[in-house]
Amino acid sequence: MMERMRRRRTELPRPESVPDVADPDISPVRRPRLARFLAASAVCLLAAAGTARADSCVDHILKAEKEHGIPRGLMLAVALVESGQDGLPSPFAVNVKGRAVYARSETEAASYLRDGRGQVRGAVTAGCMQISLAHHSAAFRPVEKIVDPQHNVGYAARYLVRLRNETGSWAKAVARYNGSAGKTARTYQCKVQRQLAALGVTEVALVDAANCGKRQEASIAPRTRRAFQQAALDPLS
Repeated sequence: MMERMRRRRTELPRPESVPDVADPDISPVRRPRLARFLAASAVCLLAAAGTARADSCVDHILKAEKEHGIPRGLMLAVALVESGQDGLPSPFAVNVKGRAVYARSETEAASYLRDGRGQVRGAVTAGCMQISLAHHSAAFRPVEKIVDPQHNVGYAARYLVRLRNETGSWAKAVARYNGSAGKTARTYQCKVQRQLAALGVTEVALVDAANCGKRQEASIAPRTRRAFQQAALDPLS
C-alpha cells in the first residue's frame, strides 16, 4: 500500500522512462503488439470518459462508508494514510516498486500501470485507497479502472468489510488491509488512529493511543473536514 512509499518518497520518472525490469508478478510477454494496443485503447477510453476531480476520493469514500456499514471516518482515515497529500486523499497517487508519484490526471496515473510492452506491472499500488495490482488486478477490467475513484473506493470498501468479517474486528481489518503484522501493524494502526482523532472521531478505537507515542498531529485539509462534517448530516441517498 501507499503507506510503504513514504519511506522512499522519490518522484517517479515519466511513464515512458520507467525501466522494464523483470518482475516476478508479470507474466512473460507472448503477444507484445496486442498488449500495447490494449493498453493504449484502455487509456484512450479513460480520456474519453473524462477525468475525475482531484478531490473526488472524499465524496466516494464517505458514500461507501454509509453504504457498506463501515464506521464513520474509518475508511477516510485509511485513505489519508495511504494516498494523502496536504490533508486530502489523492485519486491519482501511484507507487511503482517503492517509488511514488502524484499524477496530475486519471489518464496520467493509468499510464504507470503497464510497462513499455503493455504488460500490467505487478509491484504497483494505485488510487485513493492504494490497491495492489499484484493481488487485486483481476477485479478491474480493464486494469486502468483501478485509478477511477468510484471503482477504486468501491472495491476497497468491499475488501475492508471482508477483512472485518474474517478477522472479527475493524482494528485487525485495518492492519490486514495494509498487509502488516506485529510491530509494523501497530505502527500503521496508530497512523490511522491519529487521522481519526484529527477528524474528531471518538467512536472508533483501533489501538490504545497511549501506546502510539507522541507523533506529529495529522493534517486534514479544510475541504476534507467540511465534506466529512456535512456527510454526518446528510441521510444516505
